[in-house]
Amino acid sequence: MSLVTQCPQCALLFQVPADPVGQAQGQVRCEQCAHVFEAQAFAIHAPDMPLQAQALLAAPRVDVEALLRRKDVTPEPLPPLAAPVALRDSTAPSTAPSPPSLSADAEASLLPKPHLHIAPTPALEAPADMWLHRSLALLLVVGLCLQALVFFRDELVARLPDSQPIFSALCVPASCTLKPLHRWNGIVIDGSSLVRGDAGYTLNVTLRNSVEVPLAMTALEMTLTDDQDRALLRRVLSPSDLGAPAVLAAGQAWQQALKVEFNSTEADIAGYRLVSFYP
Repeated sequence: MSLVTQCPQCALLFQVPADPVGQAQGQVRCEQCAHVFEAQAFAIHAPDMPLQAQALLAAPRVDVEALLRRKDVTPEPLPPLAAPVALRDSTAPSTAPSPPSLSADAEASLLPKPHLHIAPTPALEAPADMWLHRSLALLLVVGLCLQALVFFRDELVARLPDSQPIFSALCVPASCTLKPLHRWNGIVIDGSSLVRGDAGYTLNVTLRNSVEVPLAMTALEMTLTDDQDRALLRRVLSPSDLGAPAVLAAGQAWQQALKVEFNSTEADIAGYRLVSFYP
């Protein structure tokens, strides 16, 4: 007597003799998936099946998937797709040739393809406070530039003489005036001497502009000293007292001889000092 059992792992049906099953204590091994299971627990009672007894390891296989697919049954063809109906004008003559029929692949290629529509990202708009801050910053920068122009107006006019009309117009609302450029170390004393003569003392002085831009003329402070370098007389001489020009051009030198008159200190004069400065 033989036994028909089914593998619980791969569902393969095979027939095994009863004697080898008893010798293996009811355990069999599936030849397809090598799964070991109890043959009696998964036995299939089919007395009418024409199965032949074979060895335990060489049992015939039954392809259940082939039975389920039923290859002997021819599948019915699918109905063809309906031809597209062409729209035409009712007033057109009926003798017009009909459009050629298209294959299924051509019809599929003519169908509209779905596409992903990406909505444009709206432009970020700056809030009103940001525009206000930007406007205030711009006004601040413009104000600083105008302030710098007014503050350095004399320097700019001295270096750019052609800009004088522009700065003159700019100074009208700012209530400022254009003056010759002042440089405290620009006008230097190139040479001086105090010479005593029959008519009194003569002061010889030479002033020079040592920079590359025109400068306003400086004043001179003259101090007469005694033999112990004590000041006997101090006097400030303005450019008009010296008879000097108001402006010295770049690199220009100017010299002058001045008559110095004294009252009672003439006999005590032993030296002098000169200082060039802007009052």
